Amino acid sequence: MAHYKILGRDPYWMNFFGLMILTLIEVVAVYLPLGGVAGDYGMTEKQLTLWILTFIAIPKFAMIAAIFMHLFGDEDSKILTLTALFPTFFIIVMVLFIGLTHPDATTGLPAWCRPGTYGL
Repeated sequence: MAHYKILGRDPYWMNFFGLMILTLIEVVAVYLPLGGVAGDYGMTEKQLTLWILTFIAIPKFAMIAAIFMHLFGDEDSKILTLTALFPTFFIIVMVLFIGLTHPDATTGLPAWCRPGTYGL
């Protein structure tokens, strides 16, 4: 049990219930026919579902990282957060420098990098 509370309750249980609610929204988004709504926004049903799932994944990631990885609320959470974010800097730099130094970095991938050409 944690030594702090979220809305007066144990953070692990609050996180569990929050993740269950977000998972329920994801399941509903996948199984609900969204064709009419997607057409109003100029998208296909698959694209709208993908956007919904992406926007739900962001808070789920934050909740898991904050509570289960102890990046929030513990005495040493500041150093843990910095440790977790340290590789992110290098990933961003790598992606930017590859994208900025090679004009065909995103469109001119070799055949073995493209999905569907793995020969499986």
